Amino acid sequence: MNDVFDQPALLAMALALPALLGFLIVLGIRRRRARLARLGGDAMVARLIPWSSLGGPWARVARLGVAGALAAVALAGPHWGYENVVVRGQGVDVVLALDASLSMLAQDQPPSRLEVMKQEVRRLRAISGADRVGVLAFAGRSYILTPLTVDAGALNLFLDNLDPSVVGQPGTSIARTIRQGVSLLEASTSGSDRAIILMTDGEAHEPVEDIVTAAKGAQEAGIALIVVGFGTEEGATIPEKVDGKIQSHRDEDGAVVTTRYSPANLRAAADAAQGTFIDAAETDKAAKIQRALGQLRASGRAAAAGRDRTPRYQLFLFPALALLVLDTFLSERRGRRRGLAVAGSTAAG
Repeated sequence: MNDVFDQPALLAMALALPALLGFLIVLGIRRRRARLARLGGDAMVARLIPWSSLGGPWARVARLGVAGALAAVALAGPHWGYENVVVRGQGVDVVLALDASLSMLAQDQPPSRLEVMKQEVRRLRAISGADRVGVLAFAGRSYILTPLTVDAGALNLFLDNLDPSVVGQPGTSIARTIRQGVSLLEASTSGSDRAIILMTDGEAHEPVEDIVTAAKGAQEAGIALIVVGFGTEEGATIPEKVDGKIQSHRDEDGAVVTTRYSPANLRAAADAAQGTFIDAAETDKAAKIQRALGQLRASGRAAAAGRDRTPRYQLFLFPALALLVLDTFLSERRGRRRGLAVAGSTAAG
């Protein structure tokens, strides 16, 4: 049912609403007839308001019952078939470089550094409009998960499945990732400004000089660098599953590994690129990233953003409205006939 209706639970109203409307209509007519009967005998009442002018309830019950059922189905959000979704607006070209190394599983930022990073990416995507986004996942080396695109469905799919198994090679190579992000953005011909958003705990297995050199290369290419940190300097162990049990990750010598957030590497990269550094302790990182992106020159674009199911509520809502209009018209017409019948009876008397 979820494949056809947004809110399938509301379909119960398609049965309950007609029954309720029918009950109320019949109850109303019976009460009206009871009040008229208290005025006098049938002959007197018939001279004032002919019983036939009240009309039988069942035709109206049918009209309003069907209208209620159709309205309930429309409210449940029916959809089937597919339509292309187009995003229009102003946007920049962005490469999301996401750390998927083993250290991102540390839980010093619960539920884990990796999950907190994913949450910030989702929030950023929700407020990013028509930005074209490419995704790099990196650990010991970096991998392009998606080229520059506005296809939110593809981005969400890769984000949901991002974990250390995606990159395989252990370690963290920030310099190589920045260089690959630059290469990906330099292939863009959109005319808008470009940015790399590097999200990591900063624990790099390379000299800081290499990171600074790569960051300067981004700045020289006219690419903004926004560096976002995750984790705590106190650090935490890294949970991993061994023989079906969760244990702390150990190095080659058998010692338990403690991973720590390294802001010095990240601040050095941001300073070298004259970019933006957002510390791990900062709140609302997505909003701060968006403010940094807002300073860049955006270009207008209209691009396909995947496919979505076509809403079909109007196929049920419009007939329901037509039945309500018909019921109103018939009620007014019956009221006019009733008035003429009363006038005729009074004149005859």
